[in-house]
Amino acid sequence: MKSVPTLLLFLLVSLFPVAQAQENRVIHHDLEVWLTPEMGGIRVEDHITLPAPLTLVEFNLHAALNPVTTTHGAMLSAPEKLNSTIPVEHYQLQLSQPGRKISIEYGGRIHHPLDTLSQGYTGGRETTPGLISTEGVFLSIGSHWFPVIENSLLSFTMKIHLPHGWSAISQGEPLADGNGWREFIPQDDIYLIAAPYHLYTQATPVAEAQVYLRSDDPQLAESYLAATGRYLSLYQELLGEYPYSKFALVENFWESGYGMPSFTLLGPRVIRLPFIVHSSYPHEILHNWWGNGVYVDYASGNWSEGLTTYLADHLLKEQQGKGAAYRRNSLQSYADYVAKSDDFPLSKFRGHHGEISQAVGYAKSMMFFHMLRLQLGDRLFIEGLRHFYTNNRFRHVGFKELQQAFEAISQQQLGDIFEQWVRRSGAPALKLSNTSASKTEAGYRLTGQLQQSQSEAPYQLKVPIFIHIEESEAPLQRTLIMDKRNLEIDLLLQQRPLRLSIDPRFDLFRRLDPGETPATLGQLFGAHKLTLVLPSNASKPARESYRNLADSWSKGQSDIEIRWDSELEQLPDGRFIWVFGAENRFTPLFDPVVEKLPGEKSQKMQQRSIAVSRRHPRNPQISIALLSIQPLRAASGIARKLPHYNRYSYVLFEGEEPSMQFKGQWRTANS
Repeated sequence: MKSVPTLLLFLLVSLFPVAQAQENRVIHHDLEVWLTPEMGGIRVEDHITLPAPLTLVEFNLHAALNPVTTTHGAMLSAPEKLNSTIPVEHYQLQLSQPGRKISIEYGGRIHHPLDTLSQGYTGGRETTPGLISTEGVFLSIGSHWFPVIENSLLSFTMKIHLPHGWSAISQGEPLADGNGWREFIPQDDIYLIAAPYHLYTQATPVAEAQVYLRSDDPQLAESYLAATGRYLSLYQELLGEYPYSKFALVENFWESGYGMPSFTLLGPRVIRLPFIVHSSYPHEILHNWWGNGVYVDYASGNWSEGLTTYLADHLLKEQQGKGAAYRRNSLQSYADYVAKSDDFPLSKFRGHHGEISQAVGYAKSMMFFHMLRLQLGDRLFIEGLRHFYTNNRFRHVGFKELQQAFEAISQQQLGDIFEQWVRRSGAPALKLSNTSASKTEAGYRLTGQLQQSQSEAPYQLKVPIFIHIEESEAPLQRTLIMDKRNLEIDLLLQQRPLRLSIDPRFDLFRRLDPGETPATLGQLFGAHKLTLVLPSNASKPARESYRNLADSWSKGQSDIEIRWDSELEQLPDGRFIWVFGAENRFTPLFDPVVEKLPGEKSQKMQQRSIAVSRRHPRNPQISIALLSIQPLRAASGIARKLPHYNRYSYVLFEGEEPSMQFKGQWRTANS
């Protein structure tokens, strides 16, 4: 993901309120930077070249940096404090006569500890606006470590002084002496990442592949270097010229997933997961076209995450024949996490703040691009993307420019589609009823009623249907045009219909029917009314361990209640429920699904940690789950890892680490 801290998203919205305002305002920074990680300190000399002569220059800077100007005849005003989540001050630099060159020197301490960004009870991602420490350095526009001049893009050269054995990474290409970076392509940020690194490089036909690791690991580096070459070539052929001279994988000192121009900053555990190099990694490479090649006008909605997800995560699954399953999982994520009260339109999506924003800004947006591709066809869809990229490189643009690009290529009016899926919140829900098949003189007649059952106004839909017919393995495929609440289905067929499936390949963005999805752990992680049931007959250490987990999940969550199993005669009907502990009196409710888990029955509950879900026995609209932890020392690891398996019905772990052994989903009925 091109994930950025909350403050940075706010800044990008406020600094670029009109996307085209900054096209001709490229400011060049010639920086020399001294970093002292043990002090959290930074000192900078910045010689700035303006695009046109000015007598007044206004900029914002971190309040701890105390700037002075060395520009002849210039005066720097007293700072004005800004209302911000970090200390930022606004300055005015008055010049004695119009000029394009100004110089500013400043220094101080930037040390904002990692904080957790979350929308759920299980915690969230760690982030910081800026941090200089002995573990590493992370600086971006969010920390205001350089003078931020509004409504402008920038270029830079940056010479960097570091402790012995440290390396620094930024966008662009290295200086000739290797002690800094430069980038003359218009940028919207200057990143400065530093730590003790081992550097690996490899030439590719597109750009140099680089890997920066915090420990020596040639085998890991080789896997990323090879993947970099493959995916750069793939996307350059698909979309157009790669805009930078390198792409680097950089290991961060906390778990992150940041996509910057010409590099990505991933966490130490993430990069060592074997599947990441062929899942999340191509996503980050693609962000150099979407988000870091064409910039996002955040004020009108972040389109880049959905488009990148569609052309990376979804495309790779589609090539493996798993596109429909990926789309179903995306729709399931939306159903699990996004209640009507939490929903918002794509035009309001700024960035990833948790599961709710991800389900809208990634999953719904991805489905929008899928529907657009199905309407236009592959050729026009790809030509529209190439047109959009070519005409908007290094500009801040939004959904409006996407619409203009696809309309120009397809010669179709797409205003209604963009209005419905981009600027409207919610999703259609489909219900099929009164289906029947009857014999006619010419063959068979298939009838039924399709209803949009959501409470909101009807959507204009193109609903794909499959008709499974007698003596044929391949179903008939049709598309129903639906622009009102109810649609009467009346089809004449030559052969006897056996089954009618509505959107069986999940090509339409909609709220899934409960019968289309299995019980999953994500339904509990996204629940608004949740009960945690503790085992009163467990050992004292187990009771304490489960109670600690329950307390951490319920902290600050008014809709989570904690109960002991001895207090309940039966599980509540109207709430999602976690049943903690193999000794819990409600654990036998899970026997039918525990029997289906891999392994010997005696091992399932005694020698492993398991989380397994099922439908509530008295309310199939709600899911319940059992969590049994063995050994108890695995509890903190389970709490950390379990939310990452939200799409699964069950997951089994072993050991204190713990390590995942099995995961899966229960089978469900078709659409």
